[in-house]
Amino acid sequence: MTTRRWQAAGLVVLTLGILGMGGGFANAGLSQRYSPAQATLDYFAAQKRGDADGMMANATFLRGDGSARELFDKAAVSAMLQAPQNSDLKNVKITSTQSVDSSTSKVTVSMTWAGTDRTAIYTVRKDSAQVHYLLYNSWRVEIPFATISVTLPNQPGVVQVDGIYVPAGSSSTSIQVIAGYHQVTMVGTSFYDADTKVAIAVDAYPSVTLDGKASAAAIAAAAAAIKVSFNNCDASKYDECPNHTYTAPNNPNYIYYLTMPGYPEIDYSTYVFTIDGDPTTGMKLIVMAETNKVTASGTCASTLTVDGSKKYSFTGTWSANLTWNGSAFSSANVTFDCASAKA
Repeated sequence: MTTRRWQAAGLVVLTLGILGMGGGFANAGLSQRYSPAQATLDYFAAQKRGDADGMMANATFLRGDGSARELFDKAAVSAMLQAPQNSDLKNVKITSTQSVDSSTSKVTVSMTWAGTDRTAIYTVRKDSAQVHYLLYNSWRVEIPFATISVTLPNQPGVVQVDGIYVPAGSSSTSIQVIAGYHQVTMVGTSFYDADTKVAIAVDAYPSVTLDGKASAAAIAAAAAAIKVSFNNCDASKYDECPNHTYTAPNNPNYIYYLTMPGYPEIDYSTYVFTIDGDPTTGMKLIVMAETNKVTASGTCASTLTVDGSKKYSFTGTWSANLTWNGSAFSSANVTFDCASAKA
């Protein structure tokens, strides 16, 4: 009876010894699997295949003061992966790993990202919350943030990064994001078309300019208000109001004449100016800093008809100050001189 118990114990010792030998072989593989270098490779492999979960599992996304949480969570990672440049990773290689302490390493990575060769050093830290086989911790690569400097026009629309609105209270001109390529959009307004630019935020301080191109609707609304103003010229104050017939005073002892650019004096009994074509064609619209205020300017051409038959051609310019009431331009204060030069 005693002999059999010792034999059983011996078998247990022998089995543990064999497992120990096998564990020696497994140790190298597990050490590699749960290492700073592998965590870094796994992060970029996940990014290459567009796997937001894989990126989140292997990284800590660093944020600076004033950053918006919405631009660093899983939804933000998924959104940035919609930009094809972020999955365009080739030849990702670990060129060196330097241990800082038992919980921190510096990993140098080389890669071709969206056609550009890049080398970067990442800090990788041990994840004490994730332990495998009682001995091996996961590691997380720290992904730095970049700050995008955004130039916006006057009275801009709200700003999105990868389709995510920059939260109210956060800066729309200095936006912290996860390192990578990002689509920065100014949403369209009553005055502007939407505008999108790609920010190469792999670098620390990228910049984009959202131009604020006047929308077709804003141009049409401005043109309508300006044409109304042209047609409402006060002929009692101005002597070149379009489509108004001016008559010389009834005094037979005088000859009345006009002095116009490029012509000798023009004697008249009656005269009328007409605007040739559409003066708002090709006009320039500028949104001012003051809320709901816009200026416009353009060129114009006119014909002076004297005594019903003699015609003289001119060109000139005009400018206007407009006020938006929420659905249209409620007023257009137009100043024009469409006969400032001979055509």
